[in-house]
Amino acid sequence: MNWPWRRKPKEEPRIPDGAIRRRLLYTGRVQAVGFRFTVDGCAQEAGVTGWVRNQDDGSVLCEAQGTPKQVAQFRRLVQEAMDNPRTWIEGRLSSEEALEPKPETRFSIHNL
Repeated sequence: MNWPWRRKPKEEPRIPDGAIRRRLLYTGRVQAVGFRFTVDGCAQEAGVTGWVRNQDDGSVLCEAQGTPKQVAQFRRLVQEAMDNPRTWIEGRLSSEEALEPKPETRFSIHNL
């Protein structure tokens, strides 16, 4: 019998073909303004996996993984959010580093 509340099988982490991974550091007014949640929404819209977290120095660090097109879209969406005068976010991309892709299934918000 199939119960409607039956758990779905867990998705196995994998690295999609052609995936790239970038570590992005954002500085400025990027903490206590909803930036991590904004980044999470951008990740969902672009279809990237990875994570975002606040740093002790007031910056926000994230890693984004997907196809080059997805990662470019993610960066563009985050930049548009920072440029939007209707938000409290006043940040900039301070550094970007290429990393090796990792097997993962989703984008998440990490706490310190």
